[in-house]
This record gives sequence, structure tokens and C-alpha cells, in this order.
Amino acid sequence: MAKIKNFRKSFSGDSTSLLGDVMEFIDSSLTSLGLNKKTIQKAELISEEMIQDLAKHAFPRSALKVQVIKRFGETSVHLSMNGQAFEPYSDSESIDEDASVGVIRSVLLRSYGENFKYRNKNNVNLVRIVADQSAQKLNNSALYALALGLIFGLLARNLFPQSVNEALCGYLLDPIKTLFMHAIKIIVAPVVFFSIVSCFSQFGSLSDIGKLGSKVIGMYLLTTVIAVFVGLSVFNIIQPGEFGFALTSGVTSQEVNINTDVDTSIMSTVMNIVPSNFLSPFLESDTLQLIFLAILCGLAVGTIGQYAAMLKELFDALNSLFLSITTMIAKFIPVAGFVSIAMLIINLSVENLMAILSAALAHCLAIFIMICIYGLLIMVLGRLNPIKFFKNNREGMITSLTLSSSSASVPTNMRVCTDKMGVSPVVANFSIPLGATINMDGVCIYLTVFGLFMAKAYGVPISLPSLISLCFTIILLSLGAPGVPGCALICLGVVLETLNIPMEALGLIIAVNPILDMFDTVNNTTGDVAAAVIVARSEKMLDVEKFNS
Repeated sequence: MAKIKNFRKSFSGDSTSLLGDVMEFIDSSLTSLGLNKKTIQKAELISEEMIQDLAKHAFPRSALKVQVIKRFGETSVHLSMNGQAFEPYSDSESIDEDASVGVIRSVLLRSYGENFKYRNKNNVNLVRIVADQSAQKLNNSALYALALGLIFGLLARNLFPQSVNEALCGYLLDPIKTLFMHAIKIIVAPVVFFSIVSCFSQFGSLSDIGKLGSKVIGMYLLTTVIAVFVGLSVFNIIQPGEFGFALTSGVTSQEVNINTDVDTSIMSTVMNIVPSNFLSPFLESDTLQLIFLAILCGLAVGTIGQYAAMLKELFDALNSLFLSITTMIAKFIPVAGFVSIAMLIINLSVENLMAILSAALAHCLAIFIMICIYGLLIMVLGRLNPIKFFKNNREGMITSLTLSSSSASVPTNMRVCTDKMGVSPVVANFSIPLGATINMDGVCIYLTVFGLFMAKAYGVPISLPSLISLCFTIILLSLGAPGVPGCALICLGVVLETLNIPMEALGLIIAVNPILDMFDTVNNTTGDVAAAVIVARSEKMLDVEKFNS
């Protein structure tokens, strides 16, 4: 259980040594919580600026209340004092300073992004400064858990009887994984909805939305076409497997019953955007419908006169609430990663793995090339350092690898965009949830490589018209594919039916599909973040200093 540590103290606002006394208390509290010197200095610098502002605008005989709290791996400083509202970013009258110092001060506060919050409620000025978040510790824990899960899975598979492994998976590992995924599903719909509502309530005009939306969707279509081309190229270069090997080899493929009657056309996708009622998108976690409702609500907030400010504050508060819940749930990512990897290793079929090993290697190579292309796009279109991009996105990539779900990774990717990439929340809150629905570059590569591989395995020749039709089918499928684990396998069933390949061909890869799905998800989410960074850069809504820090 996460430990909660809380330090509280009140200081007289009339004291001549107010600033020194408060800073000494904050320094000793943060030091006792184990923060490094550099982190403490940065938090103290922001705190000092805010204390002076609070004192300048305080009512007579008001006390300054200070709270330093650590919970769920996050350490924050809270300041509150009765007084008049002020603008912390541009209130040059709050302290004696010239214009250049004021600019530097504004940049300092804005560089803190979502880690700095100010508001005035009932004539009380409230400041929240996040001093430290243990994201790196969570990343390392997730990697250690993946390694331990791999070792445990290998030991269980080779040392335990099959009956023991079945009981282990059925009564321990699978229930833990199911509980975690249910917890994720709880917050996906609210996070997507409230983040987009908060986003659109900040837009100044509809023309701004149209410009931003066209750039985001344009980037997603560009990377989708590139992904299909990469899949085709890698497959034709490596040529995995022998023509018709599945018809002559002893490889057995389990029969798979999968529904391919679902209409995945663009028309069906467009018609399904508008829900029949307000609650069904939340109950069914339909991301496109949630986005539609959120856009409507966000745009409507600014049109209702005196209630606009109140509703905007309410939606912002709800957005912060569910992001905080997400942070709490994310603490269990290492546990979920351990059980997921262990179950895969225990249940993996060696025969099926060897039959598709060459195709799996081609798939992974294509994924690697596509991720390198994202770096190239960041360098050429975004004029940014691609190494910095991948370093900043490390947490998002590890989370996507663990969860195997673009939708479940949305909260983490939005936080990575705003806190580490420096992307404006306006861009991140719009592009990341949308990308989790229509930007499936990893799925495109998967469908291309394994669609061609299955055709080759079952001796089905692919003509040029069939290849062109296959490419268009894959692009359309990627637009309608859900951002959940296993969606690629469902879409592959549609591809096989299009190519007249027997459906039991799915049995060749069903055992290792979850592993491939992990890499597909990393590709999907990396493309989402890259598009958000490039669009934000083009719209001058990217904090380059934060990106490079």
C-alpha cells in the first residue's frame, strides 16, 4: 500500500520573516521525503514566487497555510491564503520587478505545465505545486516485472505439471489480469470524455478547431499509408515461409470461430459516430461516440452565458479527478505486466511459434522501421531531436507494451505529451483520444505482413489488383479498429475472408498473437504522440524548452 506523508503548518501573514520561515519549512519537509537537491530547488523557486504573490494580495491578518504531502508516489506543495484573486503568469504588480524579470518569471511558471495550479475560491488563493512524480520508478518496476514474469513463465512451463499450470492461470494469474483490465475500463470513458470537453471549452473559435483537426487527421492518414508500405516492403524483402507450407507440413492449426460480419466500412464508421442516446457510449466505451459527445459539450460550454465559467471549472475538476484515479491505478502496472507475460509463456505453443517465427521477425522488423520513421518525421517536420522524443516517450511506450491497448494507454500518453513533450493540453486532449481510435499503424503492419504470410502459407497467389484491394481494405480496417487487446486478430479474420484464405489459418498465430499485439500497440501509441508533437510544433503550441529539458 502506498504510504501517505503529510506536513502542515500555518504562518502569520503579518510576520516580517514570513518568506524565510515558510521556505525553511518547505525545504525541511521535502528533504525528509527523500527528494534530490535539484528537484527541491526547482519546487522552492516556484514556491518562493507564489508566497510573495499570496502575501501581496492577502487580506489583513490572514494566515498562510502550507501543506507538503506525498501520496501515490507524488510529492506536492499546497499554499492557501485569504486574499484577492490575481494572475500569476502576468501580474507584474505583485512584486517589484522590471519587464525582463517578469517575462522570465512567466516562462518559469508556464514551464511547470500541469504541475502548477492556481485558483481563487471564495476569496481564498490556492496554489498547488507538484514537486516530484515517481514515473521513472514505475518504469523500472514495469521492466523488472516483465523480466520476472518471463522467468517465472519459463520455470512454470518446464517444472510444473500441466494441471498445476492450468490451475495457476485459471485461479490466480488470469483473475489478477482481469481485475486490472476492468479497473482500466472504468476510467477510459471518463478520461476521454472530460479531457476533450476541457479541451474544446478552451478554443476561441470554430475555425481554430477546423485547422487543428485537419492537421491531426492529415498526419494520421500519412503515417497509416506509410505503415502499409513498410509492411509490404519488409515482407517482400524477407519472404518468410515457403509457399503452401501449411498445406503440406505437420503444423496443426486450431479452429477459430470469429465474427467477420461486422461492417467495417467508412460509411458504417461515420454513421456510428452519433449515438442513439447519451449513456450508451459510456456503457459500451465507444471512443468515436464519446469524442462526438465531448466535442458537443465542450463547444456548448461557451454559449450558455453566466453558467459558462462554472461549468468549465466543473469539467476541469472532473478531468483532474479521473486523471488522479488513473495515476492510482497505474501503480499496479508492474503486477499486470508480470501476470500477462507469465501467462503467455506458460500457454505458448512451441510448434506454432516455430511455424510463424520468420513472419514474426518480419513483423517486428517492420515495427522497428516504422518507429524509426516517426523519429525521422519528428526531425524533418517537427525540427526536433528524435532522440529526445523517444527518451521523453519511454514511459508511454512501456505502458503501451504492458497494457496492449491503445485506449487504455490514452491517459498515460496524454500526460506524457503535456508533462514531458511540452505539447499544449489543447492539442494533446484532442489528438491522443482520436488517435487511439483511427490511428492504428501497428495494426496496418500486422495485417499487411500476416495477410500476405497466410496467403503464402496456404498457397493463395496475390495478384496486383488483389494487392491494391488488400491495401485499401487494411487502411479502412485501421480506421474502424477498436483500441483494445486482440483487435488486430479480429481484423485479420476480415482480411483472410477477403483473400479467400481458410479461417482456420488464424490458428497458426493465435498463440503468439498477444506478444505481437504488444508491439503493435507500442507502434500505435508512438504514432499518436509523434503526430501530436508535430502538429503542436506547427501550431506554435509546443514548449520546446520542456521538450528538450
